[in-house]
Order: sequence, then C-alpha cells, then structure tokens
Amino acid sequence: MSSKNFLYNKKIILDNFNKGKFEKVVKLGKKLLKLKKDFQILYVLGLTYLTLKNYLEAEKYFSNIVLLKPDAENYYIYGNIHKQLKNYNKASEYFLKAISLKHDYSEAYNNLGNTKFKLGLTEEAIKNYKNAIKFSKKNIQAYFNLAHVFSEEKNFEDLKKILQEVLKLDEKNTTALNDLGYLNLILGNIDEGRRLFKKVIEIDNKHIRAFKNYFLITKVEKDNEFLKKLEKIDLSNVNNEDKIFAYTSLSKCNFDLDNSDLALKYLAESHKIKKLKSNFSFETEKKLFDKIKNIFKQNEDRPNKHTNKLDFIPIFILGMPRSGTTLLEQVLSSHSNIHGAGELNYLPKIIDDVGLDKIKNFDSFIKNIRSEYYKKIMQLSNKKFIIDKLPMNFRWIGFIVKAFPEAKIIHVQRNPMAICWSNYKINFPDPGMDYSLSQKDTAKYYILYDDLMKFWSERLKKKIININYENFVNNFVNQTHSLVEKLEIKWEENLKNYRKNARPVQTASLLQVRGTIKKNTSEDWKKYRHHLKVMQETLDAAKIEY
Repeated sequence: MSSKNFLYNKKIILDNFNKGKFEKVVKLGKKLLKLKKDFQILYVLGLTYLTLKNYLEAEKYFSNIVLLKPDAENYYIYGNIHKQLKNYNKASEYFLKAISLKHDYSEAYNNLGNTKFKLGLTEEAIKNYKNAIKFSKKNIQAYFNLAHVFSEEKNFEDLKKILQEVLKLDEKNTTALNDLGYLNLILGNIDEGRRLFKKVIEIDNKHIRAFKNYFLITKVEKDNEFLKKLEKIDLSNVNNEDKIFAYTSLSKCNFDLDNSDLALKYLAESHKIKKLKSNFSFETEKKLFDKIKNIFKQNEDRPNKHTNKLDFIPIFILGMPRSGTTLLEQVLSSHSNIHGAGELNYLPKIIDDVGLDKIKNFDSFIKNIRSEYYKKIMQLSNKKFIIDKLPMNFRWIGFIVKAFPEAKIIHVQRNPMAICWSNYKINFPDPGMDYSLSQKDTAKYYILYDDLMKFWSERLKKKIININYENFVNNFVNQTHSLVEKLEIKWEENLKNYRKNARPVQTASLLQVRGTIKKNTSEDWKKYRHHLKVMQETLDAAKIEY
C-alpha cells in the first residue's frame, strides 16, 4: 500500500471513530495496523475498545501504547483499564506512575484512592482522595468517594464535614443534600432530615431518592403534596433502581392510607423489577446452610482454647432481619459500659475472604476469625462490651462460639408471619436479602433459618440467650432486667431511657427505635392475610406455627 493510500485509509478510520462507528474502526484499523505499525491507529483502537468496555482488548493495545509513549495520560488510562479488570495492584502501579510524571494529577489520585479502597487499604484511600481534592477543589467525585469511605467506616463526623464542603462549592448539589439528609436520620435529627429532603425536591421534583427518604420518615395523609408530586413522575424514563425506590415509596404511602390493594400492587411491581438483576438462588442458600452444618459437625468436639485475651466482650445480637434486633441494641447500648456498633459486616467478610470451601485447617480458620475480627472491632470503642448487631450472623453461631468463647449471643425470635411479612414489605439494599422478593422464597428462607437455629440450639443451648420480641415489648422493664442479668451486667436506670440514646442507627428501624415501644405490631400482617396465602401455606407445610 502506498503512503498516500495509507494516509487516506487512516483518515477514514479517524473519521469513523469521531462519528462513533466503532465496528468500522476495529475492522479497518486492525487491517491497516497489520500493514504498518502506526501509533495513532494503535491509540484509536485502544480507545475504541475502552469505549466499547472491552477491557481485555483495550489492555492489549495500551500495554504497547505505554511503552511507546510513557506519559502521565497514558499511564492513567492504562491504570483505569486494570481497575476495570479488577487488577487493583496493577492499576495502583500505573496511577502512581502517572502521578510521578504529573504531581498534581487530581483524577489519578482519586482513582488510586478507589483501588486502595478495593484492596482494603482504607487509610491510603483516604490520603489519596484528600490529595485529589487538594489539587482540584472541583473534583466533586473525589469528595463523594471520600464520603463513601467515611460512611463505610461509620465516621459520621467526618462524613458530615465532607458533605458540607461539597455544599460550599455547590449549594444546590442534590446528591450532597440528600446524603446529608439521610445522615441526619441516622443521627436522630429527623426534622432536619425531612427539611433537607424537601429542599432537594424543591430543586429537582424528580429526585426519587429524596422522595424515598422523605416517605420513610413521614406518615402520609390523604392530601400530602409530595405524594401528588411523586405520582406525577413519568416512571417510563427512569432507571430501574429509581423505579424500585418509586414503587416502594408508592407502596408505603398507600399502606399509610389503607389502600392495601394498590399498596400490594406497587410492592409487587417493585419486586418484579428487582428480580430482573437478582442472582438469588434458594438452592444455593440451602447448600450454604448444609455446608455450615457439616463443617461444624466435623469440628464441634475440637477444643476452643485461645491464648490471647480480648480487651472487651463481644455481644452478638442476631436473628432474622426485622425481628427486633435494632430495638434490643438501642436499649442495651444505653448502658454506660456497652457500645452499640450497629450492623458490622466484619464477621461475614472474614469468613467470605477465606471461603468455606477452602478451609484446610479448622483451628487456623477459627484463629484467623478471632484475630482479624479483633483488629477491626478494637478500633470502635474502649468500652467493656461491644455489640455487633447483624441479624444474618445467625448463620455463624457455631463459628462465633469457637472463635469467641467469651462472647454473649442474643437470638431474637418473633412471630414467623410478622417476620416474613415485614421482610417481604421492605426494600433491602443488600442483594443477600433477595429471598424477600417473593412470598414463597421469604417463607422458605425463614424455614431454613428456623432449621439452622434448631441445629445450633441442640448443640450450643447454654451459649445462646433467646429473647422473644413480643414478650420483650409487652413487659419491657422486667424483660430488660432479666436480659441484663443473663449478660452478667450491672443494672442501670438509663436502660429504661433508651429513647434518649443519641447513637447512630442505620437500619430501616431508625425511626421506630427513637419512639415509644409499640405493642401488638406482630399482629399487623393479619390485615393482609388474604393477600399472603402463599406465605402462610409455605410455613404451614413446614409445620411452622404463627
């Protein structure tokens, strides 16, 4: 091919790239590159694959590009490709190379922070996000990434500061206003949270997440202006995640208004959309529960002696979600010697990082749980007792007993239909709760839980303190006295004043636990019993009484 023809064909490739005709770019570019190694064509092909999100192919081209032209921009792009491929160490290496050539490269610092966070290096992530902000006050994404880290670490003080910094730059930033509103809910400032959600909706009357948060804390009356605004939004142009929030909110509002048929219709629509991307498999869950039992049965006679002494006593509050665990934590954490840490993902993450299929030595596995968990939780408080209130930890009771023989384990029980109905009604953000997207799976999951709890009770009865939620709310003071006695903790009058407890609460019960105890809520499901036949029939078949 003559030089003139080569240049002509190259121009066609570049024109196609600019017009977004990427298939033609790939076809013509590969052909022309075989005839002559041309950097510009190589670069355009790399960018094309990057645009098409074919990161494996993009990596092949940019591995050559960074050798031919090792500048900050190319290192940055190559680092991003490795980040997308989840090669986080490699990505960090190239972001650092970009920064070494351009010391004020804000975007590179931001993405280096992302990779460090993925690698579990939280302090390094924070440092890099701060550098990203230092070199560009307009790098809003770095502010939000830093906010996310503070949120994950439950560092609410610094989270608040960062969101306020964003609002200094842009007072109408609806994401920051909405996040600050939700932070106020966590901290118990309900009225301030509501004010901020209203402000978001005034700025953007289609901000569905602000509607969702507003309705979470608002008992809706017939003429509620925000419900009317939500009902006017054309949901056909909304992404699926926001559709789920919208339908969940519309469902909640109609339950408030006693329009149960419409409420259940919206709820079903929300679940239907959520199911589209859900990977939940009941069979997978059943296999996991069987595996947990088998591993414990094979090792239950092993002695659980530990040479290292803990500086605190863990209190694990667990049970099915929506069983009343948040209320119990709120009460106990009102004690001067007890720190309520909320829902910690430490234990399941440690177990997941090892993998139940990869346990080679059970004693080492248990020692690893103890040491890794201790490293994490000792940073939270210097109080004698620390509560880890993650309901789904009921799965790991046997491992908890082995790793922490000094721990207190509180299992909260509640009417099975009350639990199943409440699970089915809630939009859980965690995909691990996707069993709640159908009546049948919700009930079947309860049956799995019930079976596993019977397994633990048979073997570890003396290690588990069972609390019946209905008894607890109906006879609050006596039940709390009894529980504190079992925990071997000295009684304090402050336990009765749990409503004044200003600790952060992040669960769906954040409003309820700050109010007076409501009795008979476990009977609420009966109002909808005719709509919940599948749920009841599934529990009946397993002889679960409710």
